[in-house]
Amino acid sequence: MVPARRRFSLPATVTFIFSKHGEKVVAHALDFDLVAVADTHQEAERKIRLAVKTYVEYGLSKNWTDEIIFPAPDEYWDELGHATIALMDPIEVADLSMRTFFARPRYEADASRGVAVPA
Repeated sequence: MVPARRRFSLPATVTFIFSKHGEKVVAHALDFDLVAVADTHQEAERKIRLAVKTYVEYGLSKNWTDEIIFPAPDEYWDELGHATIALMDPIEVADLSMRTFFARPRYEADASRGVAVPA
């Protein structure tokens, strides 16, 4: 179930979920419904973290605290019911941090990173 919309403030949390579509890795920031696509898990993670940081900083600069949180649809949040959640390095925004969580649904292990990516 999608979390209720709420006013954004820092510190905050963001949940990422990663999937593989063909040869591409898709990173989805569920709290903001932002998506990044790349050839590797590492590049997808770098891109989605930058997208979240940029999006939040811009929203804060415009004082859009009521609109920054824009959760992804239910179908994406529902994947968390079958996922392992792990803490990631925080994203620094305005001298505060956003805790980041990596949701790993049932995927094959990626031996090069020690985390899971979809088959």
